[in-house]
Amino acid sequence: MRTLSLRALVAAESLCVLITEALGAFGWLQPIPLVAAWVVVIAGAVWWLRRSPGSADEGACSIGDLAIGAVCAGIVAVVAVTAILSPPNSADAMAYHLPRVVYWAQAGSVRFFPTPYYNQVMLGPAAEYAMLHTYLLTGGDRLVNLLACGAFAGCIVAVSAIAREAGLNSRAQAMAALFCATLPNAILQASGAKNDMMAALWIVCAIFFGLRREGLWLGLATGLAIATKATAFLFLPPLLLAAGARRRREAAWIVASVLVLNGPQFLRNMRLSGSPLGFDSAQGDGRFRWRNEHLGWRPLVSNVLRHTAEQLGSRRERWNGEVYSAVLQVHAALGLDPNDAGSTWPGSRFAPPRNANHEANANNRWHLLLIVAGAVWAMARRDRRWMAYTAGLCAAFMLFCLYLKWQPFLARLELPLFLAASPLAAWFLSRWRPAWLALAACLFLVGGTRLPLLENWTRPLKGPNNLWTSRREDDYFRDMGQWNNKASYLEAVSRVGGSGCKLVGIDITENQLEYPFQALLREQRPQVRFVHAQVREPYCAVLCLDCIANEQKIAAYSHVGKPVEIGRFLLFLR
Repeated sequence: MRTLSLRALVAAESLCVLITEALGAFGWLQPIPLVAAWVVVIAGAVWWLRRSPGSADEGACSIGDLAIGAVCAGIVAVVAVTAILSPPNSADAMAYHLPRVVYWAQAGSVRFFPTPYYNQVMLGPAAEYAMLHTYLLTGGDRLVNLLACGAFAGCIVAVSAIAREAGLNSRAQAMAALFCATLPNAILQASGAKNDMMAALWIVCAIFFGLRREGLWLGLATGLAIATKATAFLFLPPLLLAAGARRRREAAWIVASVLVLNGPQFLRNMRLSGSPLGFDSAQGDGRFRWRNEHLGWRPLVSNVLRHTAEQLGSRRERWNGEVYSAVLQVHAALGLDPNDAGSTWPGSRFAPPRNANHEANANNRWHLLLIVAGAVWAMARRDRRWMAYTAGLCAAFMLFCLYLKWQPFLARLELPLFLAASPLAAWFLSRWRPAWLALAACLFLVGGTRLPLLENWTRPLKGPNNLWTSRREDDYFRDMGQWNNKASYLEAVSRVGGSGCKLVGIDITENQLEYPFQALLREQRPQVRFVHAQVREPYCAVLCLDCIANEQKIAAYSHVGKPVEIGRFLLFLR
């Protein structure tokens, strides 16, 4: 059943990508063609299931295994409630995940649209294709967060299936699922609209199908991972090698699937930037370049130390200070600069780690401890299978540190490694004697889910201003408190909505967080259309975010109307 479920997930997302590209080529990304396409897909799936033999890959489960499964299901259920109650509100979702969906929906196509913020067009689109389908079919973003929640549930199934393929018994398989389900960062991300959880799902699916030597499904999962997030280029090669995916036939399936699922986006990026992956920075000017300026042992070691420190953050300031001091001492001993501009994101500085309930930087420190202990145990026992698997995990982490600049919000990008390590941790726990020690460790991990489940920093179910009592329009701004501009968005929405304008220009040169304005205005006027104001269009309103006192912008949009100051925004209305 697990194998069938994972194949179904991979097939569904692969078809989602292909349907999006096919309909988009003709400008047909609209509700009726989408419904027709999915009706055909569902009918074909029903026909195939009725003709195919049932799956017999599951063994008997004990009461304990069922109890662990029930706990995992309970965690997913709470996450699903959070996902339903909250609108998308992660800062990245406000800047590019959801805006690109809006512009695609307007155009009926996924062709590149004019924008100064290239993340909206050039980054892997697979997760947003799924968001686009729910957006078009429901008329809004009410179901967008559930996609990450579904991916979370899929990851739980996938890691338990990996454990089975690695030869672990049903109890260890259940522990792998629980390890995955209790990851704080996974819980926090699983109710939002970022793409890390979906990327993680396809990565663990690729590992699973690699272990099973199923070339087609391995290729499709790999293609989807790359189509979702480019970090898959760093994570997958060592992980698949560790899983034993080394045959030419499997490589052929991977290459073919990557080209089929990513080919159209690669071609669009080639026309934009000359590279299939697009520019190496969000504005295409190299200022905020993701990769390290120089590759070598110095940025590698520095990033390993800093990323590890981020995963060790506690709620005790003294501990955090000691971790910070230790990392600084190692840097000094090696002659390294912990804030070297060549390996540090512009504007960021290395500081003591924190343990916040925020999806961008929440750590998994207790899970990391079990993973490291499991790796040491595998080496002590000279278990070749798990030593090879550990080597794959370590190599993936090293590539991540070698290539990407450090910044204090990259813990979320490391999520696939924690998920992939779940079977290793489960194998280690299954070796504990007496057995109640492993049970106690599992209960400890479950106890650690309380805060991420109930007090998510951006989507809380408990505490003041929780999702049960807050207004949905206010919830869009929970990850934007540092800018203190909610009132400006709301007033801009009120003014433009009251004007009756149907074509609105948005200037995001200084501030890319445009989606709250789009979402709230569309609730008032569903037929309104948006365009980035750098394009000469007959728009009747222009909202320039953070453009106060910018004479160049005032001159550029003076033909629309006299500027109205709304906080740091400028609004031009005919």
